[in-house]
Formats: sequence, C-alpha cells, structure tokens
Amino acid sequence: GDDAVVPTYCFEIKEVIGMRFADHERLVGKKRRNELAAAETSLCYLTRGKFGEDQNDDGFIDTRWVELEELYDNCGKQNLNRALKAYRTAEKKAADEAIVGFEEDDE
Repeated sequence: GDDAVVPTYCFEIKEVIGMRFADHERLVGKKRRNELAAAETSLCYLTRGKFGEDQNDDGFIDTRWVELEELYDNCGKQNLNRALKAYRTAEKKAADEAIVGFEEDDE
C-alpha cells in the first residue's frame, strides 16, 4: 500500500553546493582509469532543496545529487540559472581565497 518507496524529485532549489560530471560510484575498473565516454557523463549538482513526489507534495528539505535536466524541468530555467550563478560566484570566491592562502603559506 502506502508504505511502498515512491521516488521523489527536486521541485525547489534552496542552494547548489557542488557539481560533478560523472557518478564515481558507477565507475569501476577500467572506466575509472580511462577517459569517460559522453554516454558515461551526467551533469549533476549537489542541491539543497525541497523534494517531493510531485508539485502538489509539500515535500521535505534534503541535500542530494540531482541531474541538471531534473532541475530544469521541475524548478524552471530562471530559478535554475539564479542558483547556478550563486554557486559559481561562491565557488570562484572560495577557490581564489584558498589559492591566495596557499601562496602565503609558501612565502
């Protein structure tokens, strides 16, 4: 009955906190050592957001890897672009500051 596990999807992006081109857990043996074929890549974002069965589900907050297409389809282009812009800005700032710290440590 209602106890069956039902898949849930992201319908609201709170924050994007990471990105990957492939699921490392699916890459075994030779696939880990060699260049990936296009079919083995999947653009995903580590997303904190509201997840539910559908748009009419009040859902719950969670953080999980979500494929770009799901975010686009369920959250809309404008919300997706806003979240990705904020992520890219934060990622660049964090990386730039870390690199400056490494350079200061070398002096």
